[in-house]
This record gives sequence, structure tokens and C-alpha cells, in this order.
Amino acid sequence: MLLSGDGLLVDRRLAEIQARTVGASPAFGAFELLQGDQASLEDVMTAVRTFSPTGRRLIVLRRAERMREEVQKALATALDEIPEGAQLVLVADGPDMRKTLFATLAKRGAVEQLELGSARDVAGTRRAVIAIIGKMAREQSLRLGAGAAEALADHVGSEAQLLAREIEKLALRFPDGEVGPEQVRDTVSGERSPVAFALEGAVRDRRVAHAIAALRGALSQGDRPELLVGQIASELRALLRARALLDSGMDEESAKRALGGRGFFVVPRARNYRRTELERAVRALAAVDVAAKTGGSAVEARLEKVLLDLRPARATS
Repeated sequence: MLLSGDGLLVDRRLAEIQARTVGASPAFGAFELLQGDQASLEDVMTAVRTFSPTGRRLIVLRRAERMREEVQKALATALDEIPEGAQLVLVADGPDMRKTLFATLAKRGAVEQLELGSARDVAGTRRAVIAIIGKMAREQSLRLGAGAAEALADHVGSEAQLLAREIEKLALRFPDGEVGPEQVRDTVSGERSPVAFALEGAVRDRRVAHAIAALRGALSQGDRPELLVGQIASELRALLRARALLDSGMDEESAKRALGGRGFFVVPRARNYRRTELERAVRALAAVDVAAKTGGSAVEARLEKVLLDLRPARATS
């Protein structure tokens, strides 16, 4: 079998094949990985003939397009020598289908070109994109409400790598509850990284240790401090608005409606904080924001201090 196309889709297909043949955690001798630019015909045939105690063996040969010409031709004539119970999967990036090996596999119907649709079939592509969005979301335990998958498809398109990244961001930002189109539009296509969304969720849930870990992770991968300050401040201000509505006597459902789509996630978490705590944190962040934008010192340490001060002294209601 030959797999080619989008790298993420190829890896997902490989994972499916592995799970079906030798399992996600293969037993000793059941799985082998080869590289096309290094493997000889002897290497490949030895791999497929090696004994496996389970009777099943999977051999994945990546970069198959880089195999030497003579190795490709020899392997094409040796395909029928692969023993029962062994499966050889070739992975190639832009293979030349005129070459003997790839043309032979194509004639046998053993080629899978993994892409999300085509420019000629817009409707079919959209259906394929929405289908894989649903599958990726389920794998991340992300609950997509009506119209959310369509909104994600509209904003991201058919690039599987980007879809996976945006779904991860949504799962980190909204770990509980159902995500609708408004939450998708508020999250997708921004410059914030997945770890930055983990920071936002941790602040909302008042998981201070997780928030500090996410902050350090975001800074280490190059996220700008002033953007992180703004993100934390935005979350705290939303919590403050929700807490003020609750303190005024408004019930949770009315407060959610008043805050719009974000209220579904923010209002229940606002009860984790007292209003005075949130006001103090917002003021502290304003000072850190000035320092971040004017080249002040110890911005990261001051930002961590703001988060540390969010540690609950006692349960709130």
C-alpha cells in the first residue's frame, strides 16, 4: 500500500492501519520503521520476512520516493513475495506515479491519496472537512454545537494541520460545555498559541499552578508578554462583569444571556472569585501592561505574581 498527501491525514491513516493490524502498542517484533533513502531491497525483504510471535507484522517505509531507482524496480517485482500476515506500507511525499513501483501499486488499487477534497468539488470538499472536524473534535472530547463545525470550516478551510491546531485551541479554551459558532469565531485565526488558550482556561477555573505552567510555556515558545497580559486581563474582566451581574441579584441564565456567547463559560466560573479579588487583579495587570509596553523590567515575574495572588484564601460563593 502507498500513502501520499496531507501529512496529518497520512499519519492518521497510518495510526488506523497500525491499530487494525498490530495494535496501538505493538508487541515485540510486530512493527518496524524503515527510511526510503537508507533502505536496500534486502532491508525491506528482511523486514517483511522477519518472524513475529503474533503472526502479524507491519512495516512502514517512509520517504519511499527517495528510494534508489534500482531498489524501487526490484521491490516492484518482489511485492508478491511478501508473506501472509505481513503488511508493507509505503509513505511518499509527491511520488512520481510514472515510476515502476508506484505505477504497479496504482494498478493494484493500492494507492491512497489523502487530501481533503479538491478544487473541482467544492461541496464534496466541504462535506469532507466538516466530517473530519467532527472526528477530530470527538478525539479531543470537544463538544461542537449546531453550526460550529461549519464555522470552523469557513474560517480555516481544508488544511488538516490548521484544523487540528484550531480544534486543540478550542478544546483547551472550552474544556466543558458545548462550543457554538460564536466561540469558534472568537478563537480561530488568532495569533495565540494552544498553550496560551490553556492559560486562559486555567485562569477562568482558578487553577493557579496550571496557569503559571501555561504562562511559562507560552513565554518559552516566544509569545509576547504584552499579548499574554492582554489575554489574562480580558478573561479577568469578563469574570468581573459576570461577578458584578451575579452580585446584583441576576440569575445565572440571565447573566449568560447578558454576556453573550462567552457568558456560558464565564458566568459559572465567576463564582470562584470575589469581586474585590478580580478588581485587584485587573489593577495589577494594568501596571504590568504598562511595564511590558514600555520595556520595564521583570515583566514575567510580575505577571506570575498576579497569578499567584489569585490563589484562593477560602471558598467563595
